[in-house]
Amino acid sequence: MTASALIKESDLHRMAKIAKRDGVRVEIVVDGKIIRVSPDIPDNHSGKDVEKFRGFDL
Repeated sequence: MTASALIKESDLHRMAKIAKRDGVRVEIVVDGKIIRVSPDIPDNHSGKDVEKFRGFDL
């Protein structure tokens, strides 16, 4: 028999909705374990072309 889940799927969805709506990280502690849900992190590391400077890549 499998163990029951620490947190219900509906609770995770609820946490995700709050995180996205308010732009905050939501945490819950269950049996000494911390479960965190964070909002989307913007892609600050999008690839851009490397500029050439006198034959060198910068």
